[in-house]
Amino acid sequence: MKLSILKKTINSLYHFFSFLFPTNKNKVTLCTNRSDSLSGNLKNIYQVMQNDEELQIKIVCFNYHRSLRGKINYFWYSIIALFHLATSSVFIIDDYFFPIYCIHNKKKQNQIIQVWHAIGHLKKYGLSIQKNTESIINHHSNYDWVLANAESDRFALVDSFAISPDKVIITGAPRLDDLTKLGSPSISDTKIKLLYAPTYRTAKNDDPAYEYINNFLAEFSEQFTDESIKLYVSLHPYFKLDKIIKVNNSKIEIFQDTPRSSSLLSKVDCLITDYSSLLLDYSFFEKSIKIYAPDYEEYTKSVGFFVDYQEYLGLPIYKTATDLINCLFEFPIKEKECIQRLKQENFPFLDSKNSERAYLFVKKIMTEKSK
Repeated sequence: MKLSILKKTINSLYHFFSFLFPTNKNKVTLCTNRSDSLSGNLKNIYQVMQNDEELQIKIVCFNYHRSLRGKINYFWYSIIALFHLATSSVFIIDDYFFPIYCIHNKKKQNQIIQVWHAIGHLKKYGLSIQKNTESIINHHSNYDWVLANAESDRFALVDSFAISPDKVIITGAPRLDDLTKLGSPSISDTKIKLLYAPTYRTAKNDDPAYEYINNFLAEFSEQFTDESIKLYVSLHPYFKLDKIIKVNNSKIEIFQDTPRSSSLLSKVDCLITDYSSLLLDYSFFEKSIKIYAPDYEEYTKSVGFFVDYQEYLGLPIYKTATDLINCLFEFPIKEKECIQRLKQENFPFLDSKNSERAYLFVKKIMTEKSK
């Protein structure tokens, strides 16, 4: 009942703004609920767009927190976003965005472009998960276009979003321009740097990820006392920090900042994760990737993948923190070859012009609409 009322309220607000205010044919809104500032694909698209004096660009950024205050804040920013959607020629998002899915009979003048934040498509999400198709909310609906990194992404995007294949446009992921411009920098100091980025699973307090994270942190802290090793732990914003063990150790740094984890990729010697597509970004540097996934079989059944995960990666899957740590600094030729293959498959454009292609597509649809 509450969800139904909320859906009707949001839909009414959108149409109220549409009735009162005209659509600005030169207005583009970049909107995210992933962080308080632009990052990733949206940031890179904005950097190109801001050089176009004809465009009137609006930015709406906020970070959703699972608390009463966070929900109130989300609703407030949703109202702001609905106003800008109703008055924009193009509205660009990079993640799940609830208000859009509540709208019935969206105006054609308001084109919505999804530039999904992850490259490649490993674990299932959106409408590819059965339970999401059974909600009264039409998840991932109202997209007019989806920008994709590679042709191989098309099938997963069509399966996950309410979109037809011809509406998926291959431009290359804009945020990958940061990596291709950077090249493959070498590590300048002697300190070994590791980045651990576990995947968020569920809002429930018994999320098994907490146990796996804590086991690894405890064993790592016990095994390594050498200050020449640094471990960065990037937690999804939805993880509850009070459920993570306290580690009073200068060589372990825990944070919840998605843009920062991306900025660290070029600086670390090894990435540790379970199911995060961040590993595909990291493959660009052809460095060691370790898969620590104690719940691999269970996750495969409950969530699932678009690919045979282990076969696709070709990397070992470590089920315990002990097994992982014992192999942490090994990087055999076979694993390096697998990572080189991932790079080849997930970086179809190495010209650092993905952001420009995305911008040119936005201009194209704006020009076609104005005729």
